[in-house]
Amino acid sequence: MARKEVDLAFEQLSQRLIKDHWDFYPTAGSRIGRHEYDGRLPDLSPAQNARREGELRSSLSELQALDADGLDESGQMSYRIMELFLRRELFIFNDLKPLENNPMRHTGYLNVSGYIRRDYAPLEDRLRSAASAMRQSPDFLDVLDKALDDTLSSHVVDMSVESYSGMARFYRVDLAEAANGVTDQEIAGEFDLAREAAAAALDGFVERLKARGNSGPEGFAIGSELYSGMLATGEGLEAPLSRIAAIGQENLEDNLSRIKELAQSVAPGRPLPEIVKEIGRNHPQAQELIPETRDMLEDIRQSLIDFDVISVPSEDRCQVTETPTYMRYAFAAMDSAGALETRARESFYYVTPVEDDWNSQQREEWLSNFNYDTLKIISIHEVYPGHFVHHLHNRYGRELPLVNRVATSYSFTEGWAHYTEQMMLETKYGEGQPKLLLTQLLEALVRNCRYVCSFRMHTERMTLDEATRFFMENAYMAELPARREALRGTFDPGYLNYTLGKLMILKLREDYRREQGSAYSLKGFHDRLLSFGGPALPLLRPALLKDPGDSAL
Repeated sequence: MARKEVDLAFEQLSQRLIKDHWDFYPTAGSRIGRHEYDGRLPDLSPAQNARREGELRSSLSELQALDADGLDESGQMSYRIMELFLRRELFIFNDLKPLENNPMRHTGYLNVSGYIRRDYAPLEDRLRSAASAMRQSPDFLDVLDKALDDTLSSHVVDMSVESYSGMARFYRVDLAEAANGVTDQEIAGEFDLAREAAAAALDGFVERLKARGNSGPEGFAIGSELYSGMLATGEGLEAPLSRIAAIGQENLEDNLSRIKELAQSVAPGRPLPEIVKEIGRNHPQAQELIPETRDMLEDIRQSLIDFDVISVPSEDRCQVTETPTYMRYAFAAMDSAGALETRARESFYYVTPVEDDWNSQQREEWLSNFNYDTLKIISIHEVYPGHFVHHLHNRYGRELPLVNRVATSYSFTEGWAHYTEQMMLETKYGEGQPKLLLTQLLEALVRNCRYVCSFRMHTERMTLDEATRFFMENAYMAELPARREALRGTFDPGYLNYTLGKLMILKLREDYRREQGSAYSLKGFHDRLLSFGGPALPLLRPALLKDPGDSAL
């Protein structure tokens, strides 16, 4: 078969396989910008799961029957992305089995906020879609209830109860005014009935969840075999767990050493927590938080251009706005438009304000977390040149194959954003700002602890209490946020990927720099890296390097 014929056959097959994926997970199609999937929840019933599992096996066989060597360079990359995408979904079905043991993985299907906040269609149409999804919630929750094991880790149950209860509150409280301004009272009435029925179904599901937390607190670990499988199929990383653990521990120790040395140079003889508290006092006033963040973004953006850090392929700006009430568990978050969105391309950078009913102490404590140094590091991660610039490259860079837009990896997406925090401090942007560097290292230590605790909790029987102490001792965290970080690790073992991805990018950058010699530029590396979308990082080494070596770490 001629190359053009192979390329065309692969393109047609990959588009069909992605459509099959969206047909099974319509929420994924809707959120990426394919609005023919609006208003639908996935059917996760046993019969449909069995059908989808068979479809995946057939899809893999069909894909592997293609002559991948006959594809051009871009096609071979997309082929490997597609194969890994199918393997990952099959691994989740057969091995991780979150339907049976991890209800936290399914809360997101019920989030209809995208219909409300993205102005891609008339509000009436978006309310109809949201109401349609919420009407399906009782059946969706009934399927989950029947699929879940009778006993689950009490930690996972506690977090799931919090999450599903929060979704019920979101339906009742946060969506209460969503239909304001709609003149068609029939649409508004149907929307209100749907959200109340869905909230009631969530209440019942939460009560049934509570009865399942009887297997003891530490029954969350997935074990070494599944942990290896998670990294192999999710991140394309085939490496002994002992090596992965050692690399994470080494990076933690390096950052601990660096921050202690830096603290002594910033304020000799003073304890680090005291220095951090002093940094926290330098923050915007409550009413200036949004406008000052907007100005800060422009300053960082200009620095990318002035210091030739990375191409910024569009004049698009994200809108800096207060975090919606249902998301205010987070300090800040980036909400970029779907990669295939054509009707509403606006992106939002959410910054969580102080609440009107807080007293002066609560307001000061909250704003201290938005001190100018921390706000810069968060904004680098979320916007410039982190998630938002990654989004701009996907939208406005060279034309990407569909599979490159759809099949992104955890370690690339979060690894890139976390990498940019360190990278920016290595450029002229970070010169003469030791407190900013100290803040960046504190953020890195939190991610280091996620890496180490994820590994130990899921493969070495580290308990939640032990993980909490680890965050307190190694990331200088207070007990409450340390425990919240540890709790996340019980249901999200993949949160090691912030540091894992950063370390893989750093190694790839160093290998690329060595091969390029005098032709190397930081901007050139970044533009080349982001030109492929967000695939598993080991897949990029053959594309960027003449000698990719045998390890991504």
